[in-house]
Amino acid sequence: KEDWHLVWQENFQPVIIDKKLAVIPYWQDDSQVDLVIKIKPGMAFGTGHHETTWLMLRQMLQYLQPGMSVLDWGSGSGILSITARKMGAGKVDAVECDIECKTNFYENLELNDITEEIQFHHRDVLNWTKLDYDLILANMNRNVIEKLIPKLHQSSGRILLSGLMETDYKTIKRLCEKYHIEVKEKMIKGEWICIKISPN
Repeated sequence: KEDWHLVWQENFQPVIIDKKLAVIPYWQDDSQVDLVIKIKPGMAFGTGHHETTWLMLRQMLQYLQPGMSVLDWGSGSGILSITARKMGAGKVDAVECDIECKTNFYENLELNDITEEIQFHHRDVLNWTKLDYDLILANMNRNVIEKLIPKLHQSSGRILLSGLMETDYKTIKRLCEKYHIEVKEKMIKGEWICIKISPN
């Protein structure tokens, strides 16, 4: 693990989105944008480099408003939770089934001087039933998202889904329609997509 971390330190480049948001490694201090997220590369997924994380961050810049309640469903490193809080979100619940992510999650909270308003829940995402949030973020693989979609009619908020490839889109769209959920928008980066959905 230590060698893996050292490789990350040698190769980690900042991620800058729309000249508004930067994800930087914890050993850097400066950035040319106002909204800066510091990340310690760990075993948890989420440094902003993968297309799906980039897509989620880009959409959050568009849809997240101060004071919103947020569910980070499958939180990994905590990058989306941290971004939400730094953008002014109110209560943020982060749900993650992989206990290996927990240490890295709290390290990243500390790096970003966040001490409250984000609650980490070590839970199976499929067993999480509370969905009364203003914004739900789910960046997971297609198989898990397919199992989550039938639950989403319980929500009245905005929902962003990623972890999906463009080739998954028709299947996911049909599944959403089956459960009376409308696909409002699709954003593409490389072979990956992020979709905004809303229960009818």
